[in-house]
Amino acid sequence: MTGLTTPQQVAPGRQHTRPIERVRGTHDLLHDDLERLEATVGLLRGVAEQHGFQFIQPPVLEHTELFLRKSGGERVAQLYAFDHRGRNLALRPEFTASAMRVYIEHLQSEPLPVRLGYAGPVFRYEKPQAGRSRQFTDLGCELIGASGPVADAEVIVLAVKGLEAAGVERPRLVLGHIGVVIDFLSGLDIDQRAQDWLTWSMERIRKGANDAHDLPPHLARFENALDGLDDLPGIDDGESLDVDAVADILRQAGVRFDSGIRTAEEVVQGLFAKRRRRHDVELLREAAAFVTELTRLSGPPAEVLSPLRALVVRQGLDARPLDELERIIELLAARGIDGSRVRIDLGMGRGLHYYTGMLFEAYGSEPRGQQLCGGGRYDDLAQVLGTREAVPACGFSYGVERVVAAGTSRAATRREPRALVLQNGNPEQAMFLADELRERGWIAVIDLRERNESATRRAASRQGFDVIVSVDGDATRLFTVDTGEELVMPQPPSPAEVLRGQ
Repeated sequence: MTGLTTPQQVAPGRQHTRPIERVRGTHDLLHDDLERLEATVGLLRGVAEQHGFQFIQPPVLEHTELFLRKSGGERVAQLYAFDHRGRNLALRPEFTASAMRVYIEHLQSEPLPVRLGYAGPVFRYEKPQAGRSRQFTDLGCELIGASGPVADAEVIVLAVKGLEAAGVERPRLVLGHIGVVIDFLSGLDIDQRAQDWLTWSMERIRKGANDAHDLPPHLARFENALDGLDDLPGIDDGESLDVDAVADILRQAGVRFDSGIRTAEEVVQGLFAKRRRRHDVELLREAAAFVTELTRLSGPPAEVLSPLRALVVRQGLDARPLDELERIIELLAARGIDGSRVRIDLGMGRGLHYYTGMLFEAYGSEPRGQQLCGGGRYDDLAQVLGTREAVPACGFSYGVERVVAAGTSRAATRREPRALVLQNGNPEQAMFLADELRERGWIAVIDLRERNESATRRAASRQGFDVIVSVDGDATRLFTVDTGEELVMPQPPSPAEVLRGQ
């Protein structure tokens, strides 16, 4: 952050006429939308708390390094990061790293497993999508200190139960396991950064690979960038190289320099390291083809587990990830989530480097429904962030706005009755009556405008009031906004009495 600009001075008697609009990629939540969002958060949180998860609230602002140690290059481009007085800070793009920092900083002495929940806004600079913007609401849970299929199944079941509580009928699951790809990559002669890059790229390969020999477009750009450097003076010794010239080539190849995390010189030096290992490109082609084959074999467990085992055996890979998935599927079935709602896809990567085992995503019942939540196992994240030893962990998070859009109105129907209280020339009495109504569970608003009866009813209807209330002597007069039915009551009725009459 280099400083703030001040608005232009405006001559006396003149005003700005151009309105200031919301930031692109963000949304204003008005009353009804906010109510639905908060109600859904309450339902999801309630289910998590029933499963023993205790909620925390990490700060929105964290050190940038927290999100980069293990999350990978994808997060660099997505971060709202800035330098403030020599400190690299960022708005949180997700909660998992923050939750693990909270565990390391405050909860390491607690008996394991530790169950943490969270809810709040997160910020990512990415292409806005339906149900998600550059600021959206994240609610999730992290199970820290437990390993194995039983722990994995508990997290998945919790995610599904939350969706069902929010009105999503029969959510569909996609299960994967990054262990198969990690095992395959470990047998290739490519460095860790290249392996990380491939695991980050898996999602793009999943979505766009139609031919096992096709090279994903971003890998082609990487190769072309290397080719474009060959004719530059000083390329071989790296001493007299023009950094600006290299940066121009990289920009043409689609490399971004506006993240604020790495300087152009750092990016160039990184590319030198890649150039010295040009054979990585061919190996990455081989790895991309393997991921493509995994994705091609995705489908219902009964149909794909056998051919996946055959592929794993043919490649000489460890079959334990498939064993774990089979056990998870058995546990899910025991909890009422049958195989007809489950799909296996070992090409799933979820775009993050910190996953080490099981992965999953949950969708609505519609065939082309949006992803509503996702997560997986990340057994080495705690150690990367500062613990002496690895701590097994798994978790997930909901995109709450998407859950709201996919669910029924169940979360939004729980509301208190609304009363418009008339003054009738006695504001003190109206204030007293409004307070009495609020104590009994009403939403009570004092009418501050002098209007006739018909205008009052029209205004009350437009503003969503259920009843109009006034005091006539010692009696409370109440009539419904919709029907005009009038009651004379010695005291304010209970909300249940009013809602029964609607």
